[in-house]
Amino acid sequence: MRLGRAAALALATAVAASALAAAPATAGTAFARTASDARPQPRLVTITIPAPHGEIAAKWLPYSGPPRANVLLPAGYDPAKRYPLIVVLNGLNTDYSWWHDWKLDVPLEALHAIVVMPEGASGWYTDWWNDGKRGDPSWESYELDTVLPTILERYLILPQRRYHALLGVSMGGMGSAYLGGRLPGFFGSVGILSGFVDPQYFAPIADAFMEATSLAPLKGDEDLLSVEGRPYGFYMRGHNPTQLVMNLRQTRVFESTGNGAPSPVAAYNTPGSEEEGVAIYPMSQRFHRAAVAAGVDISYHEHTGGHDIPDFLREVEAYVRWDPFEPVITRPTSWTNETVATHGQLWDIGYRFAKPPTRVVQFSRTLNRLSISDAGSDVTLTTSGGCTIHTGTPATVWVPRHC
Repeated sequence: MRLGRAAALALATAVAASALAAAPATAGTAFARTASDARPQPRLVTITIPAPHGEIAAKWLPYSGPPRANVLLPAGYDPAKRYPLIVVLNGLNTDYSWWHDWKLDVPLEALHAIVVMPEGASGWYTDWWNDGKRGDPSWESYELDTVLPTILERYLILPQRRYHALLGVSMGGMGSAYLGGRLPGFFGSVGILSGFVDPQYFAPIADAFMEATSLAPLKGDEDLLSVEGRPYGFYMRGHNPTQLVMNLRQTRVFESTGNGAPSPVAAYNTPGSEEEGVAIYPMSQRFHRAAVAAGVDISYHEHTGGHDIPDFLREVEAYVRWDPFEPVITRPTSWTNETVATHGQLWDIGYRFAKPPTRVVQFSRTLNRLSISDAGSDVTLTTSGGCTIHTGTPATVWVPRHC
């Protein structure tokens, strides 16, 4: 099956795999330890996090068994103590082990947090469109409904929003920006490193991108039409971080991108410069402009270089210096959130639609007044106080403080 123009969206991070193949195994040697260092060291454990409803079938994984996650426990880890949390998302054509294999997690040790690297495969952190059937794989539901609760059950995490961070590279950068907006009351910061943050922008330049990078088309189940639907349809817009940037209005955002110019740290030739310059860099600029216009607290970092391990390492180091655990808003009196998800949690209000939305739905709250745009479906709201509200859409409801 050949891809159309829209399906070429998936290619914007595919060359990361060739960059990995070319990268030297010493990419993280600046952080190497000596055998004589007797101080407590971080410890890596690998756990399995099964998808309880079969939403992640074996065909999507490069190994047998249920999905896995790497967990980096901080030096001197005490299971009776609470720690900050960083959830780290992999890029396209990689898996949960990618961050640790290339030592990109080593700079994160300085933050003394529990670092969770869950499986993302090549799923785009999206519940797939599948011609409107919205069937499996359901990656965003898996990450939010299964991975995160599992981590919070297994490890003691500091409860404050400021101590919950989301970080991703390339496809993972898109996932970080998108999932952070899906769960704004939990994640206080998101980090976007060379992120594929505006897929709708990419559609018109897909041919130029493929020519510049000499990439072969993907095929079969990798067709992004199955993931996001039509390039300018509501479902792709509802998964486009640049279109949904208002969802991050109360969140600290770190964004870093190369501009495609030769990098002083990449001593080998990779197609990553072309990828970064033709696609990632302009998408990052568009996301940054949208974030500034929306009043998002964003720290934007632009550098020479491309889509390769040494430049990713520089971005992680800059992210650590930025510090993802600075104070953030905890209880906003007003907020706006747009979604195409069937269910979710927006601050202290949970929502579940009776039928999947047929358009991008906007929730807008000011004090106790909550407005919901037309979803093509009724919705059930659940408040933190245990109140349940059933309503059609569009609607404006008053959120009670007590039931």
